Amino acid sequence: MRVTTMWSTTLLLGVLTVLLAGCGGSDGDQTASLANPVNQSNQGNTASAAAAPPLGTEQSFAVLGGQTVTNTGPSVITGNLGVSPGSAITGFPPGIVTGGTTHAADAVALQAQSDTTTAYNNLASQTCTSDLTGQDLGGKTLVPGVYCFSSSAQLTGALTLDAGGDPTAVWVFKSGSTLVTASNSSVLLTNGGQPCNVFWQVGSSATLGTSTSFVGSILALTSITLTTGANTSGRVLARNGAVTLDSNTVAAAVCGVPPVTLIPPTLGKAFSPATIEAGGVSILTITLGNANGTAASMTAPFIDTLPGGLVLTATPNAGTTCGGTLTANPGGSTVTLTAGSIPANGSCTVTSTVTAPSGGSYINSLPAGALQTSNGNNAAPAVATLAVNTPPVVVPTVVPPTLGKAFSPATISAGGVSTLTITLSNANSTPASLTAQFIDFLPSGLLLVGSSVSSTCIESLTALAPLSAGISRKPAWFVIGPAAVGLMEGAIPANGSCTVTADVTAPVGGSYFNSLLAGALQTSNGNNAAPAVATLTVTQ
Repeated sequence: MRVTTMWSTTLLLGVLTVLLAGCGGSDGDQTASLANPVNQSNQGNTASAAAAPPLGTEQSFAVLGGQTVTNTGPSVITGNLGVSPGSAITGFPPGIVTGGTTHAADAVALQAQSDTTTAYNNLASQTCTSDLTGQDLGGKTLVPGVYCFSSSAQLTGALTLDAGGDPTAVWVFKSGSTLVTASNSSVLLTNGGQPCNVFWQVGSSATLGTSTSFVGSILALTSITLTTGANTSGRVLARNGAVTLDSNTVAAAVCGVPPVTLIPPTLGKAFSPATIEAGGVSILTITLGNANGTAASMTAPFIDTLPGGLVLTATPNAGTTCGGTLTANPGGSTVTLTAGSIPANGSCTVTSTVTAPSGGSYINSLPAGALQTSNGNNAAPAVATLAVNTPPVVVPTVVPPTLGKAFSPATISAGGVSTLTITLSNANSTPASLTAQFIDFLPSGLLLVGSSVSSTCIESLTALAPLSAGISRKPAWFVIGPAAVGLMEGAIPANGSCTVTADVTAPVGGSYFNSLLAGALQTSNGNNAAPAVATLTVTQ
């Protein structure tokens, strides 16, 4: 009997030893590693170091659901989108899939689910190097390893993953039940870490809180929910349940350096002021934009040729922030920049002063391809109009109103927002009252954002009689459908201007040319003689 008792005790101790080893070592070892996880310098070289699971066809999927994939809002999925064995995928559009295709209950999705199960089981079998059960990941800095939670894993705030200069470093997080992040939480990679080497194996379901910025591939047994504005660089792979999206960005992370897609440079131009008297002076500003992380060096001279009748002033006051050599001869009609460069993720300008001896509308345009750089050529033209008034000789004449328009910013990402400003100018000493409705129809694909329309134009009343103190006039304005804005009635102040503004967006990339023709603005002081053109560049 005594022998049996000793044998049972020995067996029990052996089992406990094995169990403790599976959780990363003894209690003393775990206490040390949890107290200072950044300093686990030997962890990457141990037999229990984290390893990326074998990825099969699921590697090309950014989102994969087991039963359904449901989306709300303008989510952007970079990579394949799929579901299997279920077949329901809803919410695309407004969601979009780029760099991949959609697979609903087909052979590709079925194989991806099978490969996901293999990867999930591989992660589940990896030996823990640290047990973080009961601890919030927020505020921690972790070196590569296998981090385990016997129940739920929680992230509140920022988690930093330090690769220590090793781009092949791998992190595996194993949660026995759920993975939940609080709003505005984030996962940050430092010292060479790559999103493709971060994996989250979740025993039930995962939920990313509002506006969470996440990193790594989530492999959940049941479901995955990304709440409003949550984004992840990795994969969202649910084996048995649903994937629920709401205005998210999910980009499948692939190891290595992806090819860089250069964004063509952009051009914008404007006259200030946009209306002058004959013989007066206006400043022409050309803005060169570059949205790439590398500078855009000019590969050919950049030349702007003024329209006939418009010339550089006797002192052109030519200047540039683009470097290179700027040539602008007094009284000439061309401005030339040679060997300039547009800074990375920025812009630069070319300026000069111009004049015209005769009245008229001078349309100065630069065609697509006028700006040739190492990052490509401008895809959209740039147009600016200078209205030159001829002073009355004997009898005072009424100067027609002028129109100007611009997008700010002139370049946005698909789904982003730009403000369209239409400027109505009146150079007369009497207000210019509208005699017909003034409507601007947006180009196809460009849409108004909500009820963002506003105007500074004044109310149109006979003789514009004074109002009592404290009472102001406002024009009536209206919106036609999602793609038109205008004034039902109103007036442009004497010797002044007013604006109509609206926020716009476009779900699809491209160059959107918004134009108002001559005569679009009909007033008691005449109609606009020159068109107004603005270009919005939307990058995908």
